[in-house]
Amino acid sequence: MSEAWEHLKPKDKFSVIRTQYISEMDYMVLNMLYQPIVGTDAIGLLNTLLIMEKVSSKKETQMHSVLLNQLNIGIPSFYAAREKLEAVGLLKSFVKKLDQENHFIYEIQQPLEPSVFLHDDILSLLLIEKLGFKEVESLSEYFNFKRRDMEDYLEVTKTFVDVFNFNSTHLASHENELEEIKQNVTLKKENQKIPLVTKSFDWIFFNSLIENLHIDEEQIEKELKRTIELFHQLYGINELEMFDYVKQSVDYVTNRVIEKDFKQLIYKGYHSRKKQEQSTAAIQNKSELRLTETEKDQLRKNTLRLTGFSDAEIEVIIACDTTPPLIFLKAIKTQKGGFVSDNERWTIEKLKTQSNLPDSVLNVLIHYTLVVQNKASINQNMMMTIANDWAQKKIFSPEDALTQVKELQKEREKPKNKTKNNTYSNRSNNRKETLPEWAKDESNRKETRLSKEEEAFFAEQLNKLTNKPKEGEK
Repeated sequence: MSEAWEHLKPKDKFSVIRTQYISEMDYMVLNMLYQPIVGTDAIGLLNTLLIMEKVSSKKETQMHSVLLNQLNIGIPSFYAAREKLEAVGLLKSFVKKLDQENHFIYEIQQPLEPSVFLHDDILSLLLIEKLGFKEVESLSEYFNFKRRDMEDYLEVTKTFVDVFNFNSTHLASHENELEEIKQNVTLKKENQKIPLVTKSFDWIFFNSLIENLHIDEEQIEKELKRTIELFHQLYGINELEMFDYVKQSVDYVTNRVIEKDFKQLIYKGYHSRKKQEQSTAAIQNKSELRLTETEKDQLRKNTLRLTGFSDAEIEVIIACDTTPPLIFLKAIKTQKGGFVSDNERWTIEKLKTQSNLPDSVLNVLIHYTLVVQNKASINQNMMMTIANDWAQKKIFSPEDALTQVKELQKEREKPKNKTKNNTYSNRSNNRKETLPEWAKDESNRKETRLSKEEEAFFAEQLNKLTNKPKEGEK
């Protein structure tokens, strides 16, 4: 972490202050709730700063090398630990240039109360990610100090005025003294929530989607807005997917979203998708996993060539394989001098959520519409029809999608051209915008000849695929 060395040197001095007294309960919260999120280095740093603040005067400064030796860590580890404490609101750092050196003040913040911590969506979700839902649920029960049922008891607690004789005129005569005391003691501010770093969620588009659900607008704005932005950032959930989760969580009697159901749906959906991705990665060929990224790219290109795809088609496949659909669409429209309309964006998002086709396959469909057919804009009905057909045919790779496109082109041009030439390639070769400029890389298009061993291997694999016995044959 070169950034750490740029901002901090062992000889830089520091001093420590704290804003509140750290109680035994605070230490419980730090170790049981914060530590799984920030790690032991960060909590160790905080504990060391607390001890240093106790044993030294407020004006005393020390070099960071003392702190590093105490913690037995280096600058990069220290810097990373400090950043984590700052991120969760446990530490504030201030710096000033003094005599060619930096002087830091570390201001220790009081941990959140357990109930406040567990009601904070960001912190709770991070804790669930580390410990799992069951363990966090157990922690929430531990920190839930329920009041004992005392319905059969009569309360006999005395009030202040029952015990003390209080003279209001006496209060007025000591107003100046009271004001001086208030100035000496800073009023504790309400605990601040962890700020969200970015806000890329399109609220205008999302609000247009939920408008027909007739949900309590005040609930969305005041109670759920921050939660929705959090899920968007943590799990990459887009506006249409978020709308689907909200729709499944609405109580149509009260017209309110059941927040607990909403969160559980998203959490389960994310983790089932994550497990599926991990399962898919686990079944990849072990020899392929040992290859470098460059070797994998070249192997894929060579495999596509042996399968019969031209260089122009391989460029399309590789670009479709590595680019998100909306970026792919925008790049092609920009090159053609156009722009992405709201309807086009809606269409792509709808295709992603309804068809469950991979992004690479959707990109082939976009390329077919805008480049091969030279349409000015994508047509929702046509793309939905083709996507529906491909989903039923289990078309889940860009090369399979490209093969389907070539068949579509043959059907379209049958009356005009009965030759057996590769129609897709002919159309592609006659057009200059086969791919957007950003997707072209001259270095990637240089053909690398296969070795005799590789040729033999791929020939054998293709032979097996071509002569695969039909179902029922031995």
